Amino acid sequence: MNDVHKQILSAPEKLLLAAFELEETGKRPFSAEDLVVAAWKNFPDTFGLAGYRDASNDLSYPDSNRVFAEIMGSKPIRKRGLLVKVGSKMYQLTEAGRDQARILQNRKGTTSIEKASLSREIEKGLKRLFASKAAEKIKNNRYEDLTFYDACAFWRISPRSSAIELEGRISLLLNIIESSRKVIQGKMATFEHGGQPFGSSDLDFLLQVHQRLSEKFQEEMKVIQKRTDERA
Repeated sequence: MNDVHKQILSAPEKLLLAAFELEETGKRPFSAEDLVVAAWKNFPDTFGLAGYRDASNDLSYPDSNRVFAEIMGSKPIRKRGLLVKVGSKMYQLTEAGRDQARILQNRKGTTSIEKASLSREIEKGLKRLFASKAAEKIKNNRYEDLTFYDACAFWRISPRSSAIELEGRISLLLNIIESSRKVIQGKMATFEHGGQPFGSSDLDFLLQVHQRLSEKFQEEMKVIQKRTDERA
């Protein structure tokens, strides 16, 4: 990473890149201490302890308090859903966090993000899926909080839906995801200029949400799948 690139990054962005580097080297999840050291090594001017510098190698010492302050729940890196706590002082990036880190890695003053040329219906469906309670809970590892009503809202059915309605809604959901994938073709895109970017990994995440809901609520789905009468 060149010096110009380092200078235009905010502290949360630098921390995001340090976390991404940890995961790329196989540390997923990583400890808070891992992140302190990685952030300091990559960005000593930001995450070095003020007033302390080793004259022999011109390096400062890591400022753990600065890193810890940046990963608190109210700070941008967690508030925006880029980093989640998965255990006692253990963290990992979300899919959105990894995508954002890739954008930062490739940035040379500006980001290369395109507005997705999706049909109105597919864009509407995709926005709804991203904003669903089921996606939000799974993104934040709140699996125990998932309810069948969350699943119904994600699939756009009700507990009284028929088998054919369930099949149709799931087919539509998968079509929305795959049609979006063909449009963005591995690039980063937004719904509107300047909006939150999304990419293929975000679409993969939506598929994971569907799969997890299917596994968790398989008994409830079996009840619906036996309901052959559309009027039921």
